[in-house]
Amino acid sequence: MWDYAKLGIHLNQLMGSSSSIGAKRVRNICAAFRTAVEQNNRSACMRALEVLEHEYCYLKNKLHELFQVIINFFFCLIIVLSWFS
Repeated sequence: MWDYAKLGIHLNQLMGSSSSIGAKRVRNICAAFRTAVEQNNRSACMRALEVLEHEYCYLKNKLHELFQVIINFFFCLIIVLSWFS
């Protein structure tokens, strides 16, 4: 049995979090998911959940790549600065 009220609460939290970091695709999927929740439409919820999982993994990988670039940049910066000390 699905608890649609709890799903709605968690989706609102995820929408806010994704909006705050600029993850527009995740936020939009959450909005569609929330609509399915409000309609108590289990099959639409399952489809939205699949898409949300895909987008979450995509975003996670892109953020990981970004953090690796930042770490590499600072590592190179430290090396370059050590040459001048």
